[in-house]
Amino acid sequence: MRSKINSIVLILGLALVFLPLQSQEPAPVSIEKVAGDVYCLYGQGGNIGIFEGENVLLVVDSQYAQNAADVLKAIKEFSPKPIKFLVNTHYHGDHTGGNPIVGKGAEIISQAACKASFLKGLKPEQAPETMGAPEKTFDTDMTLQVGSETVSLLYLGPAHTSGDTIVVFEESKVIHTGDLFFNGLPPYIDVADGADTQNWFRTIDTLAKKYPDFKLIPGHGKVADMKAWLEFSDYLKMLREKVAAAIQAGQSREEAMESVDLSRYANIQDMGGFLTKKNNVGWVYDEMSKQK
Repeated sequence: MRSKINSIVLILGLALVFLPLQSQEPAPVSIEKVAGDVYCLYGQGGNIGIFEGENVLLVVDSQYAQNAADVLKAIKEFSPKPIKFLVNTHYHGDHTGGNPIVGKGAEIISQAACKASFLKGLKPEQAPETMGAPEKTFDTDMTLQVGSETVSLLYLGPAHTSGDTIVVFEESKVIHTGDLFFNGLPPYIDVADGADTQNWFRTIDTLAKKYPDFKLIPGHGKVADMKAWLEFSDYLKMLREKVAAAIQAGQSREEAMESVDLSRYANIQDMGGFLTKKNNVGWVYDEMSKQK
């Protein structure tokens, strides 16, 4: 099994919940070992974390609904062990859409605000149980013991959304960050759901001090180290500083989007017309204006 994993070519799928599904090309599924018994599954949507215990699997996120069957097939080919836990890092459909298929028979877990946002997004005809709504929730933290691995689920307040869970594999020394880390591209900032970019970078800095040498599975992008996450934190700090200055100068949202210069972060590349540094400026402008 390990030789099979090592031979899989890394293919990164960065299709996100907020991009039109019709425009997305199917993304091949691939699995990469991160550390210990933790693996990262790439495909169409947010990165999936897999922990392989002695008898069961713990899975983090489930990508989109339309590619859930391919995801489950890849997981079963990787390991036939049953999925005991499915943890959702947040409510966006590129992380939870596959819940009904990937999480069938598993206990689906999320932070309480994540479940509330998930339910709020359902249509009247969609029953929570058939859509894979989280069954168990927590407020600030929860610990799962999966064989010899201690899995810590942490909530340090609103950041990317109102209910972001950080998943820490304590013995394997791996963190699944969910969308608290977009590696190599500008993040989506869900202002409507209560995103807080100041708490976002403070959360990163807090975790970096506690887990300095852990490897990271980002919500989107390649597996990375803590240095890369701290650089992303610096991007958020600079973004906020520059937008605050633009607001203080009396600039409108549109003027700020045109004037704020984030070119020093050349490693963060725009993706399409939505995930752009310019849109980041607009979203933080909305966030800061909302807080007044």
